[in-house]
Amino acid sequence: SPQQRRPPQQTMLLSARRVARLAPAVHSRALSKVVATITGPCNKEALSTFTRAIDGIGGCKLGGSRSMELSGTVSISSVVFVPEGLDNHELSHALQCALPPRYVVSVQESGEGNAPQAFARVTVTGAERMGILAELADYAESRSLQVSTMLATTDASRYGADGIEGTDDDEDPIYTATCTLASHSPEEDAPWVRNEIYEFGEKAELTVTFEDLTAQA
Repeated sequence: SPQQRRPPQQTMLLSARRVARLAPAVHSRALSKVVATITGPCNKEALSTFTRAIDGIGGCKLGGSRSMELSGTVSISSVVFVPEGLDNHELSHALQCALPPRYVVSVQESGEGNAPQAFARVTVTGAERMGILAELADYAESRSLQVSTMLATTDASRYGADGIEGTDDDEDPIYTATCTLASHSPEEDAPWVRNEIYEFGEKAELTVTFEDLTAQA
C-alpha cells in the first residue's frame, strides 16, 4: 500500500523537535552570531512570541533586539547566538513553524568586528519632493557614515479623510526625515559632519538640525 503522508502540522512539529534535539549535542561548542528578523501583523504579543520561539530552540541565546512598527506592520530584528551544527536554514524553518501565520522570517549572517557608534541625530525638513531621503543617504554614504536608524513622515494635515486637499493649494506637504548617524570614530567625525550637514541643507534648500550625541555621553 502507498506510504501515508503526514499532515503538514505534524511535519512542522517534527522538524522543530529535530532542531531542538540537535542543540544539546553541540551545546558546549562555540556559538556563532546571526541576525533573525520577522515581519508581520502588529499585535501586542508579537515581541513575546518571537523571543519565546528563539528561547524554545535549544542552545540558542538571544542578544540585542530592535522593533519597528509602520502602518500596522511590525518588524523585529534580534541578534541570535546559535550553536555549531544549526545552520541558518534550520533556524529560519524552526522560527517559521513556531510563529503564527502571516509572519515572514529572515536569518542573515551577522557582521564581524565592533559595530559603529551613534554620534549624531540629524533632522531634515522641507517641502515634499522626490529624492530627499536618497540625497541624505547618498551624503552619509559618500562620507563612510552609517544611517543606523531612520524615521520619515509627511505632514498630511491639510488633507481630509477622503484624500482631497483643502482650499490652501499654495502650500506643499512638509516632509521630515530624522536619522541617527553612526561611525567607528564618533568623537572625530561629529565636528566636521555638523558643518557639512548644514552646508548640505543650504544646497538642498532644506531646514537641518544637528544634535551631537557624543556631548551627552
